[in-house]
Amino acid sequence: MSDISPQSQLTTLAGTRARIIAIMNNKGGAGKTSTITNLAMSFAQAGRRVLLIDGDQQANSTEVLANGKKYHAQYGHTICDLYTNPRFSISDAIIPAVSGDEAVGNLFIIPSDPSFERVMENCLTRHHREKILFRHLQPVMDRFSYIFIDCSPGLNLSTTNAAYTSDHVLIPVDGGSFSLTGLEVVLDYLDEIRETRFTRFSVFRNEYNGAKKKMNAYLHEQLANNARTRDHYLNTRIRADENISQAQVACVPLWYYNRGALVLNDYRALMRELETLFSAGEA
Repeated sequence: MSDISPQSQLTTLAGTRARIIAIMNNKGGAGKTSTITNLAMSFAQAGRRVLLIDGDQQANSTEVLANGKKYHAQYGHTICDLYTNPRFSISDAIIPAVSGDEAVGNLFIIPSDPSFERVMENCLTRHHREKILFRHLQPVMDRFSYIFIDCSPGLNLSTTNAAYTSDHVLIPVDGGSFSLTGLEVVLDYLDEIRETRFTRFSVFRNEYNGAKKKMNAYLHEQLANNARTRDHYLNTRIRADENISQAQVACVPLWYYNRGALVLNDYRALMRELETLFSAGEA
C-alpha cells in the first residue's frame, strides 16, 4: 500500500462540488452495502474521485473496503469522531479504500465502528443534531466528484443526517414484498426530514432473480404504477449473484474477488443510468 497520505491525494477538483448520494431502506437485507460499495467502485474505476461514508454501526462497508477491520476505532479515526467532536477535521478520518494491502484508485472511505451506536445515543440531546454530517462535509465538498453514504436499516440519527445532507437517495427493492413497506417508510421519513415532498430519489430492483416470475411481476406492477415511484423507477436491475456475498465474506470489493462476475456489468449500468439522470438535471 502507498505511503502517500490521503490528505496529499485529495487535491481540489476545480469547478467541482460533490454530489452526495445515500442508500436507504428501512428493511434489512435489501442489499444496501453490496450496492453502495460496488457502485462506488464503478464510479472510481470510471475516473471519478469518490468518498464512501460508512454510516452504519454494523460497519459492513468498512469490512469490505478497509481490509476486514470492522472494529476500526482500534486502528484510527472513524465516523464516531465526527459525531463526538464538532471541531474534528474530517480529513483526518478519510483513508484510501483497499483490497488487502492494495489501495483502490480514486476511492476513499470514512470507516465506521460498532461503537457508533452508542455515540449516536449520546448525541440525541444535541441541538441541530441532524446537521452534524452536513457541517463536517463542507471543507471537502470540492475534493470529490461523489460522496456515497451507506445507511443502517433503522431510521436512526445517522440516517437522519444522511437524509438531511443528501442530494439524491437510492432505495433498493429486493425480491420480497416487505421491501415495499420499507420503501414507503423511507419516503415518508424523507418528507419529514426535508419538510417537503421529497422527489430526488431513485428506486431500483436489487438481488433480482429472473426465475421468480410471479414476484417480479408483482413488484414491477407496484413500482411502475405507484404515483410516488413510477417516475423514479430505474431500468437497471442488479441480478442475484453468489459472488457478491462471497466477496463480502472475503472482505474485498467484488471486482477484486472475481473480475468476471456478470453482476459487475449491472453496477456499471446503474452508474451510467444515474449519471444520465444527473446530467439531465433531474436530480
